[in-house]
Amino acid sequence: MPGDKYAKYGVAVPPADPNADVMTVQESAFVLKCSVSHLRRVLKDNPKLRSRSGRRVVMNRAARDAYYRMHQGDKHLAKAA
Repeated sequence: MPGDKYAKYGVAVPPADPNADVMTVQESAFVLKCSVSHLRRVLKDNPKLRSRSGRRVVMNRAARDAYYRMHQGDKHLAKAA
């Protein structure tokens, strides 16, 4: 059974403004259609994509675009198989 922290930080949530420049990891995961844990792993491996707002990890529009470009080929390969 998931705990309170998973419900708060581990679930993708729709952003209040989908066109916002800066979004939290949870909002970015919702927009990019991936899991929060996957996105956190990617940000850990690619520190240039990650930025911080206080203690909160956020992604700006350029980082989301870079993530999309890096991973859009994976989805096309999955459909072909």
